[in-house]
Amino acid sequence: MFISWLIPGLGHYLLGRKKEAVVLFLSIVYFFVLGLLLGGRFIGPNEGSPLTIFLTFSQFGNGILFFLGKLMGWGSQVTVSWSSDYGTFYLMGGGLINYLIAVRAFELAEGIER
Repeated sequence: MFISWLIPGLGHYLLGRKKEAVVLFLSIVYFFVLGLLLGGRFIGPNEGSPLTIFLTFSQFGNGILFFLGKLMGWGSQVTVSWSSDYGTFYLMGGGLINYLIAVRAFELAEGIER
């Protein structure tokens, strides 16, 4: 589950679901890149509202992309445009979806079918 969270889709790949893994990986990368292109930024947990803890947790869900983005300084600029909030929500959405992907990889590894 951890490796599936860290690198989106890798859990599915290791379970032999290669096509599914590629689609999942590209989907999370798409959300991440589109979020940055729209001017999204990474929200820190101490920006004045308890809601920012959830926002930070959701962006943290992007796994290695989150760490790469923080390391490279992406998403740290404060931009005021019509698209910057959309970009931030794309970064959050990709992270939340990646959490679901990681849980699904765990379920598949345990033999839980739905």
